Amino acid sequence: MTEVARAAGVSQKTVSRVVNGEPHVSPEVRDRVLRAVRDLDYRPNTAARALLLGRYRRLGVVSLGSSLYGPSTLLIALERAMQRAGYSVALAGTLEGQRVSVAVEALLEQGVDGIVLSEPIDDGPPLRLTADVPVVSLGEGVELEPGTGALVGADGVAAARLATEHLLSLGHRTVWHIPGPQDWWAARDRLRGWREALA
Repeated sequence: MTEVARAAGVSQKTVSRVVNGEPHVSPEVRDRVLRAVRDLDYRPNTAARALLLGRYRRLGVVSLGSSLYGPSTLLIALERAMQRAGYSVALAGTLEGQRVSVAVEALLEQGVDGIVLSEPIDDGPPLRLTADVPVVSLGEGVELEPGTGALVGADGVAAARLATEHLLSLGHRTVWHIPGPQDWWAARDRLRGWREALA
C-alpha cells in the first residue's frame, strides 16, 4: 500500500479509502489511486483487512456434494449472490462418515462471517451448533442456539402430500414416488408426505 500511496501522491489512508470503496475521495484522486493500483498490480491483503475490521467478507457453505443437481445449483446461486455483495465463498464438503460439525469447525477456523448448511443429512443425533457467526440451515436436523441463526426450507411433507393428492384427484390410481437418499431429511419428508396421501 505504501508504494501505491507514493505513486499516486496520496496518504496510505486515502489508498485504503479508495480500495475499500469509501466515500469522501475526489474523483481525480480516486482515478490516480486506481491507476497506481493497476500499474503496480496491487492486491489488498485480505487477512490484514479481516484483522483490522473484524470481518472476513467470506461466507462458509457446508455442502454434501457438489456433483448432485440440488446442491450444485444452490452453490452457484450463493456464489453469484455473494460476489455481487462483495463476498467470497468458502466451501467445506462432508466426506463419507464425516459429521457436519467437522465441516462447520473447519470453516470457523478459516474465518467466515456466516455459514449456510446446505441440506443437512441425518448423520447422528441432531447437530447442536454454537457458532459466533450467523448460521442458516436449509433443512432440518440442526439445533441452533437461540439468536444465532435460522432454519429455512419448504415443508416437504405437505408438498409431497398435496402433489400426490392432486394426482389422485385427477383420477390416477397409482402415483409412484422415486425417493432420494434416505439419510437426507428433505427426501424423508417427501416420502412421508407421499405415504400420508396414500393412506
